[in-house]
Amino acid sequence: TGTGTTGTGTTGTGTTSTGTTKTTVDSSKAGITNVDKMVASVAGSTDNYVVKIADNQTTKTEMEKALLNKYGSLENIKYFTMDISLYDQTGTSKIEDTAGMNVNITMPLPDAMVPYAGNNKVATVTNGALDELNAKFITIDDVACVSFTAPHFSPYAVYVDTTNLSAGAVADTTPKTGD
Repeated sequence: TGTGTTGTGTTGTGTTSTGTTKTTVDSSKAGITNVDKMVASVAGSTDNYVVKIADNQTTKTEMEKALLNKYGSLENIKYFTMDISLYDQTGTSKIEDTAGMNVNITMPLPDAMVPYAGNNKVATVTNGALDELNAKFITIDDVACVSFTAPHFSPYAVYVDTTNLSAGAVADTTPKTGD
């Protein structure tokens, strides 16, 4: 079996303002620290939104099935599932019709995925299949982050195939010394 993470961590919000619009990210998903680095923007919209990142068993099950279909086994797959949804500016009404809306999200790598750095992948499930996204790995104030565009909402995962790691893309965990 693969390793899915639930973990503990800080929850909170981050905000992006673009012109006169404001999109807030609200994360209740444990296992992500530095939530103040989370930002999002809704491309082509002038409305204000709340992007929620949460834990959800259905999301986890859908992602596990998609990963299993792609890799045949979850034995060497580490993953962190997320339910990402779009809400109105009050954060109370979920936006159901998101056709034509793309949300650009930047967030810290989940804590359990940081050691895998650029080996991580970001994916969603589309019609039951794993749909790998074009993710960009960046550092914000010494925090490893990932940036991607969400073409639709829930489920999402940051995952890594531990049998296919590139040495240059693994985080250096060597302690820093004064020497």
